[in-house]
Amino acid sequence: MKKILPLALTAALLSSCSFIPSYTQPSVEVPARWNSEIQNEGQIEIPAQWWTLYQDDTLNSLMDDALTQNLDLRAGFERVNQARSALRIAGASLLPSASASLGASKSRTNPASGSSYTTDNLSAGLAISYDLDLFGGNRATIEAARASLYGQQYEQEALKLVALGDVASAYFNLLTTRERVRIAEDNLKNSREVLRIIRVRVETGLDSDLELSQQQVAVSSSEASLATLKQTESIYQNALALLLGRAPQTFSITNTKNVSEFPVPSIALEQPSTLLERRPDVHRMEQSLLAANANIGAARAAFFPSINLGGTGSAAIASLGDPATTVLALASSLSAPIFSGGRLEGGLDQATSQQRELVELYRKTVLVAFKEVEDALASTKAAAEREVALKSAMNSARRAYDISRKRYEVGTIDFQTLLDTQSSLLSAEDTYAQALESKLTASVDLVKALGGGWKNNVLGKPDAEPPESEPKS
Repeated sequence: MKKILPLALTAALLSSCSFIPSYTQPSVEVPARWNSEIQNEGQIEIPAQWWTLYQDDTLNSLMDDALTQNLDLRAGFERVNQARSALRIAGASLLPSASASLGASKSRTNPASGSSYTTDNLSAGLAISYDLDLFGGNRATIEAARASLYGQQYEQEALKLVALGDVASAYFNLLTTRERVRIAEDNLKNSREVLRIIRVRVETGLDSDLELSQQQVAVSSSEASLATLKQTESIYQNALALLLGRAPQTFSITNTKNVSEFPVPSIALEQPSTLLERRPDVHRMEQSLLAANANIGAARAAFFPSINLGGTGSAAIASLGDPATTVLALASSLSAPIFSGGRLEGGLDQATSQQRELVELYRKTVLVAFKEVEDALASTKAAAEREVALKSAMNSARRAYDISRKRYEVGTIDFQTLLDTQSSLLSAEDTYAQALESKLTASVDLVKALGGGWKNNVLGKPDAEPPESEPKS
């Protein structure tokens, strides 16, 4: 006992050793303010369910389906589960391992002379081993696995933000295309009505076949444009079905809501420095750095000896009345690297280089985050200004067309003027519908750039719940 206690104390002290480098967050230039500040009254913080800001029940339902049925998210949940299992596997190295064995045999002896006999042999054994992990190699591996798990969970949060943003954008694209189809159908109806008027004027000698042919070209062009828009509508609906994990043949959206009816939320902006806490991809890169740091610790620990303690016990019983034989053994082993041909040095150099690489990738991730916010702010500002200007242009084009049509019917203007105003109205209405879409999608991009409903996960580790076992029908 006097020998065992000092040995146990020494092992306990050595087991607290760790060769993991101290982690320091990489330095990145953080701007003091945003270049494209947007001044709006009544700004709101981004809620966890940020899509509810658009106040549309259909969109809310689509998001609920995407959270459970999006195939990328479902695959991401499994990657989180794999990382969690890897942590469990790594954690087993700090616990003793035990194995049991059981054997049975039967032998028959038949000598040339004398009686024969049969022997039944039974044996059982138990083996226990434990790695002392004196220099923290196993604990470093566990820390790397834990950081990888957190990183995968943050990766899932980033993937969720992208997937839901894609659903919202695809939904707005679909509704905008339907609005453009409606505009094209109205324009085609007007063009056919003008064609009817021109035919009457040709029959009465007020117009020539030239005006009739020109209007027939306009009607045919409108029909072709309408067919293209309907094709685009189908493509957007099919894309939305894929995002929801549905077959396009079984999916349709019946909502006929106009894009002009959606409110565009005024997102409150914080200082750029807070973006490092908002963005899940930044957190993911930081966890990758922590894992790389731990890998360096494991590579350093590989240079030092390892001690394994073990014990075995066995018992054997024969059928001929022999007493049971019991064997107990305690053993320990010490192994230390002497020559590895540069394998250990190469492993340490590789782990160190990977850590330096991730430092640069972390800095790039932060800078890309700043860029995406600036891009989204610029797009939001430009889309708002463009929508105001195009709305005025559309109203003016509509008044010009109404006036020119009335004047053409009474013969005070020529056909070319009517044709020009008709074309201008179609272009103005179509462009304005696209401007409304740009305004909505720019707000979605801003939400994504700011990290979505980030406040629930600030300074905490995210968690990922498994998806439903079966897709919704």
